[in-house]
Amino acid sequence: MNPEHDQRLKALLREWQPEADLPTRFESEVWHRIALNEEKRSDFWNFDWLFQITCQPRLAFAIVAIAILLGTGLANWQARQNYHHEMEASKSRYIHSVDPFANTLLTSNP
Repeated sequence: MNPEHDQRLKALLREWQPEADLPTRFESEVWHRIALNEEKRSDFWNFDWLFQITCQPRLAFAIVAIAILLGTGLANWQARQNYHHEMEASKSRYIHSVDPFANTLLTSNP
């Protein structure tokens, strides 16, 4: 920028005064709106608390690690349940394929 232009701009900015007339009770209304906004933030269901927790790296890492461990554990448990169910079903299918009447003989006890 031109230094001469810079000096004129600085002089104009020093002389300038805002001429805004604020409405009555403007300041009290602003503080009231701030207080209402803070009340909304304290609400549990708006999840700001979760954002504040996850902004801290240690807690965010702990949350992610716990989620991964829980997910892995639940997936392992579900896989075992499915494995045992499928093994029983495949045993039954195998016995039925070898001897179609064996299944009825095994399940009926006189």
